[in-house]
Amino acid sequence: MKHLLFFFVSFLLVFPAQAGPWVALDPLELPASGSEASLSVGQEKGKIDNLRFRIDGATVHLESLTLVPVEGDPIPLRIPMILKSGESSGLINIPGMAVTIDKLKLEYRISGDRGAIITFRLKLD
Repeated sequence: MKHLLFFFVSFLLVFPAQAGPWVALDPLELPASGSEASLSVGQEKGKIDNLRFRIDGATVHLESLTLVPVEGDPIPLRIPMILKSGESSGLINIPGMAVTIDKLKLEYRISGDRGAIITFRLKLD
C-alpha cells in the first residue's frame, strides 16, 4: 500500500496539472468623456478562470466590472481602484466555477481630457 501511494505522489509531481493559457483580447479605447464600456469576449474562448488588465494613456478610476456569461446571471466584480497609465490590475479571480463569458462591462471615470486604452488578458480553463 505504501508503494502504491508513493508511486501516485511521484506521478503527480512528475506530471503536474497543466493550466490553460493566458489570452489577450483586442485593446478597448476608453474615451475621456465616457463612463461605461463593453467588450465582446465570445463563446469560442471557452471557460475563463481569472483575468487581469492593463491601462495605458491616462489615469482611470475603475468603478465596477461585470462579467456577462453566455448562460446565467451577470457576475458583478466590485473592483474600485485607480490605475495610472502603464499599471496593471493584478490577478482577478472569477468567483465560483470557471464560466464562458459573452462580454465584459466596465464602469469608469478618467482624470483629465485624454482617453485611455485597456487591454484584458483572460486565463482559460
